[in-house]
Amino acid sequence: MSLPSPPGGVDRHWLHAVVFTLVLVGLVVAAMGGDWPFALSALATCGVGFGFFYLVFPGGSHFGVTMANSVALYACLFVFFRDANFAGAPHAYQIVALAVPVLAFLAGCFVRRAAIAAAIHARRHHAPTHLPRVSRWLPGIAAVGALSFGLPRLGLPAEAQGAALVGSMAVIGLITALAVRDVVLLLVDIALVFETVSERLDRLVMPVMAFLTYYSLLVVVFASLYRLAEMSLGTGQFVVRGAVTNISFADALYFSVITIATVGYGDITPVGPLVRGLASIEVVAGLLLLLFGFSEIMRTRNRPD
Repeated sequence: MSLPSPPGGVDRHWLHAVVFTLVLVGLVVAAMGGDWPFALSALATCGVGFGFFYLVFPGGSHFGVTMANSVALYACLFVFFRDANFAGAPHAYQIVALAVPVLAFLAGCFVRRAAIAAAIHARRHHAPTHLPRVSRWLPGIAAVGALSFGLPRLGLPAEAQGAALVGSMAVIGLITALAVRDVVLLLVDIALVFETVSERLDRLVMPVMAFLTYYSLLVVVFASLYRLAEMSLGTGQFVVRGAVTNISFADALYFSVITIATVGYGDITPVGPLVRGLASIEVVAGLLLLLFGFSEIMRTRNRPD
């Protein structure tokens, strides 16, 4: 199977998918903290791995989003796996362990690229009647993860933890490489479902926008009424951080949002009878709007084309 060479330069679908992957994985690794060597290696591994895979098996935007989400999920699971069982592993071992399953997966894809490409083509043109056989690879990966949870009790030194981490990820990579066709087909099926859902959502844009318009209108109106109630009475009508005080318009907007959503965090509490009455009315109005909005959205969804 030859790699695609689109006219006019780089394939935009490929470029957008790679950028989206880097942004999503970057968000994950940034949330991990200041472990920059690992963060940069995670970005490089996931970005290069995904870019190569998407180049060999090009797909639409939904396929790109599905693959990007899978890569980000892998990064999250690896961090949990590392922190739970191999917290003392040196950075070099962590970086190698992160890359091993990705490289094994790509190697399996390249070796079986013709069979995988044919399976993807058939999957896209015929609705899948059953899920790919996850029993070929998921139990094995789960078993490796489960067994590794006993390692912290051994009190292994840092180098031994690193070697155990690399060995565990190598086993996971081997399992993934052997079942690479089923893994890819599962990702394709998820992308097809995502594409179907997206097409349905396109029909709901107008009713959803109308609902949000009415929703925001109620939020602004009641926020204004809360402020006017305080201004007319001349005293604070809300308790903020344990003290009765006057709230700002920004606070009134925030309180209006959490009230109409019936969240009620409790950080801002109405104490005056007038604002309590207004809050009660807003809750009821929000619930009615939610019921009517949901009914309209469902009616639009079921309307024939």
